[in-house]
Amino acid sequence: MASQDNKLRIPETLRKVKNIIGIFSAKGGVGKSAISLQTALALKDKGFKVGLVDADIYGPSQPVMLNAKPGDLKLTKEQIIEPLVKEDIKFISMGLISDEKMPVIWRGPMVSGAVMQLLSQTDWGNLDYLIVDTPPGTGDVQLTLLQRIPLTSSVIVTTPQEVSISDCKKGIEMINKLGLPISGLIENMSWFQPDKEGRKYYLFGKDGGKKLADEYSLDLLGQLPLIELEENKNLMENEVLKIEFSSIADKLEKSVKNLKEKKSDGIPQVNISK
Repeated sequence: MASQDNKLRIPETLRKVKNIIGIFSAKGGVGKSAISLQTALALKDKGFKVGLVDADIYGPSQPVMLNAKPGDLKLTKEQIIEPLVKEDIKFISMGLISDEKMPVIWRGPMVSGAVMQLLSQTDWGNLDYLIVDTPPGTGDVQLTLLQRIPLTSSVIVTTPQEVSISDCKKGIEMINKLGLPISGLIENMSWFQPDKEGRKYYLFGKDGGKKLADEYSLDLLGQLPLIELEENKNLMENEVLKIEFSSIADKLEKSVKNLKEKKSDGIPQVNISK
């Protein structure tokens, strides 16, 4: 099995970031971006300093969820991007740079370069966790992130559907071949429960993510229900999800600690602050 190069050149702006976590999904529409944000918020609520990179160049979602607009960004004297701070989280997104109504029509190498710029030319400062919301798929951008950024670990997001599980296997295989640890898997849209004490409806099948985690000997970090939002409220205010993501954050923190304790060959050590 291949492994990440422990001698990766670390961008200066990432040298005070202790842990970089990639959130991956091989299929779009599984809720990866919302999960990336909720995970970042849950870690922040536990007292950690957290950053969030929206690396989905073609379809950036974080500005919408965090109510941020293009043009809000500022540059330092050294022409380094100052990340926005929303919900006490530092974040950056292509959606803050480009016109929100215009599509990004770029080929793979340009997209990979843009992702690297977002990561390496943003003044992150001291962070305990930097969450990277990656674009869906197993293409150029994912390879760039896996090969050029010292990711501490990764999290896989899927739904119980067979089509999602099939694509997710490809993503897991890619990450395994490149030697990046996987902290676990999150199954989204696991069920719908109209009433708290009522019946659960498994609209997309039952336990597909759990079975996939078992197949690859991965930790199942959580199974998240479909939530009917109350009027004038967003996902960040939902108490059920807050509880679920608090548990996910605890499991992720434990996984990262275990990885660092092992200090095995091939496991990148990101905490390289001077």
